[in-house]
Amino acid sequence: MDIVRRNMENQKIIQSKNYMQYQDQYLEQKILSASPKQLIAYIYDAAIASCRKHDIEKTTAAIGILINSLNFDENKDVQDMSSKFSQYYEYILNLVREKRFDEARNNLKEIRDAWVEAMNVY
Repeated sequence: MDIVRRNMENQKIIQSKNYMQYQDQYLEQKILSASPKQLIAYIYDAAIASCRKHDIEKTTAAIGILINSLNFDENKDVQDMSSKFSQYYEYILNLVREKRFDEARNNLKEIRDAWVEAMNVY
């Protein structure tokens, strides 16, 4: 009976690993085929998911990517908008550092939803 149980457990492990490999391949393909606008939406999604898990490190990393994606090289209007977003992201980072994940997540979700709508991402 133990052999049967171990066999079943091993099968579950193999299936789980195969599923994870499939997920990794799917995610890689999704990212490689995404437009820059979609990539920003994915980063918002990652930041929101990390907030939900109370993962300071991953949330901070995702917000850092969003900050680095801002464009300060364009005309004055774009520079001003980027500056405002940078300040807003810093505010959200402070919420994360203070472990106010629900507030941070709500702010990120609001920006993400506006981004997706404005850019017709999906």
